[in-house]
Formats: sequence, structure tokens, C-alpha cells
Amino acid sequence: MELRHVLGRTWVAEASTALLPIYRVTDTDIILIDTGYAKLDRAGLTALIEDRGFHLRGIICSHAHFDHSGNVRYLQQRCGAKAAAHIIEAGISVNPDAYRANYVALTYGKSREFFLEECFVADTIIGPEDDFLDFCGVRFGILQLPGHSAGHIGVVTPDNVAYVGDCLIDQQQIDSAKLPTSMFIARDLQSKEFLRRTQYDAYILAHKSVVTDIAPLVDSNIAFIHRKAEELLNDLTDGMTFAQWISTFCQRENIRTKNELKFSIIERNFSNFVDWLTDEGRILIRREYCAKTYYHG
Repeated sequence: MELRHVLGRTWVAEASTALLPIYRVTDTDIILIDTGYAKLDRAGLTALIEDRGFHLRGIICSHAHFDHSGNVRYLQQRCGAKAAAHIIEAGISVNPDAYRANYVALTYGKSREFFLEECFVADTIIGPEDDFLDFCGVRFGILQLPGHSAGHIGVVTPDNVAYVGDCLIDQQQIDSAKLPTSMFIARDLQSKEFLRRTQYDAYILAHKSVVTDIAPLVDSNIAFIHRKAEELLNDLTDGMTFAQWISTFCQRENIRTKNELKFSIIERNFSNFVDWLTDEGRILIRREYCAKTYYHG
């Protein structure tokens, strides 16, 4: 796993699918922001820490998705590091039954099978109104950026570098994505607009860029959501069930995966879009004998 300098004492480790920010308190003492996949990043992250003689003092979690929190418990146990997380994400991370809140398309049994490794207990809780965190002797700024997940946060290092987690993705990710991953799209759009008004010396996007001008990516991310909304509406024939609608979407996008976890994420993201379009009045739902069919609003 390569280490890349950003600014001052702020660095990023280049994990398999994401950038993991590192703040170097001293030459050897470090604080890590997010921890990557359990299966894909554990060996590389361990080698990075131990081969360079780093002392991992703390971990700040942006949110409880498996590609961000996959190695928290492991590093707590191996390195003695303390972990900080937003109160919502900390609650979700306690066990697989709670963790399922971010993967509701899975059964409880499958959630236990897939996500036991990702569960941890946070040592420090970040509140929903907090705008800073004193952690391991360092003051970090906290950006409340809910939407992608309920308690998603960004973190600002003392170098005036903002890690925005998954609130924004880079253009390459936009071009390849089937749907944005957003739990509460209306709130996610507000968080993206909030970032437009910020002024930091650099911005780290988890997937997977460092930029100095955030505005073009805010525009691209928002346009992506609205473009996908129009595509979903075009896929809908009035009277479709959810299963018929998502099947039409997957056929158009050529989504043929039989991987249960991957499909559960597609199903969850699609459902979140349907909920948003319903709240916006662009979709009407009719219910008869507990069965739902969908119509253009």
C-alpha cells in the first residue's frame, strides 16, 4: 500500500478502492481516517503501519460501510488504537444485527455471515451537532454530511485538508456507477451543496481523488443523481411492481450479478431512489391487499 503526501502532516494511503487519510502527529505517531475493506486492505494496511514503524494512536470513521470500517476492530485489537465514530454509525457498528441498517436488503442471517468482521465498539462518540473533535491530542474539524448514510461525516485535519468520505465521488466513479449510493437522497443533495460553500486547501475524496477546487465535482455529483432519476422514471411503466421496475432497470444497465451482497446493494440503492422520487411527488404508489404498484406522479 503506497503512501502519498497531501499537505503538511496530512497523507493518504492508497487502498484497493479508496484513499485512507493519515494524519502524522509525529514522524511515527499517526491517526487514520477510515480503514478500507477487511478482505482487500488488511494485509497492506498492516504492512504500511508496521514496516514504517508507525504507532497507530487512533481511527476516525466517516461511516459504517464495509469498505470504510472493515478493519477498525482488527486495528483496535492489533495496535491498541482508539476509534471515534458518529453516534449513529457507532450504534450501527456494534453488531451485525444493527449493521444491517446500512444493508437492509439482506436478511439478518446474511448480515451476520457477511459483516461480523466489520463490527466494532467506538471509544469516542461524535455528536450530531459537533463541529470539532479533540482526539489523541489533535483537534479535527467535523463536517456533518448525512445522506450517503445517516451519520456520514467529513473530517478536516489541522492542515486545512477536508476528507469528504463518500459525500462526493470523482468523475471516473461517476462515469462507471450504475446508481449513486445514497440512503437519504434529499439530505445528500443538501450535504453536497454545503461542501460547495466551504474553502479548504485540499479535498480528499474517498473514491478516489485529491482536488483543490470542489465546485466542478459538486456539480457533476448532483447532475448524476438527477440524470439517474430521469432514467429510472423512463424505465417505469405505470402499474409496475417494484420487482418489475428494478428488473427493467437492471436489464437496461446490463446488471447480471448473482452475487448476493452486490445485488443487495443495487436493490437498496434503487429502493432509496424510489423513496426519494415518492417524497418529491414524481412517483405515486397504489396499495391493494398490501401489494404496491408504481405510477408516474
